[in-house]
Amino acid sequence: MPPPNRRVTLRRGSNVEVIGKEEGFFGSYYEATIFKCLGMGCYVVQYMNLLEDSGRKPLLDVVRLKDIRPIPPDHDADLDGFEVNQCIDVYDNEGWWVGEIKSKRRRGEYFVYFSSTNEEIVYSAPQIRTHMEWSNGSWTFQNNRTQQ
Repeated sequence: MPPPNRRVTLRRGSNVEVIGKEEGFFGSYYEATIFKCLGMGCYVVQYMNLLEDSGRKPLLDVVRLKDIRPIPPDHDADLDGFEVNQCIDVYDNEGWWVGEIKSKRRRGEYFVYFSSTNEEIVYSAPQIRTHMEWSNGSWTFQNNRTQQ
């Protein structure tokens, strides 16, 4: 039997992550704040690092509850704390992208593989966090799984 679904209350000012759904952004997450609750499971969010086309103001967007999750808890590892084949998130291009540690380059640097683009790129430990999934109202670790 699955665990009970825990409700998370989202209010104006709640910090969240919003999943990227446009082509080229699938599976990435962007930090935002709830700007307004519209009801019926819809919210206006204000992105923290994405700007309107003018480049002057933070981007506002209407999103559905299913596309929002709370900010994951901090579980950052030290410089040598990530393992080969560990599923992780990398902060790049203003969002968090799911990847997999392929090897260690040197202290605090890792080769990360992205199955969505078939690329392997080097990142430093401060840009990496342990990947977690939001499911049934709680966080679960996804430490040693390969991306699908």
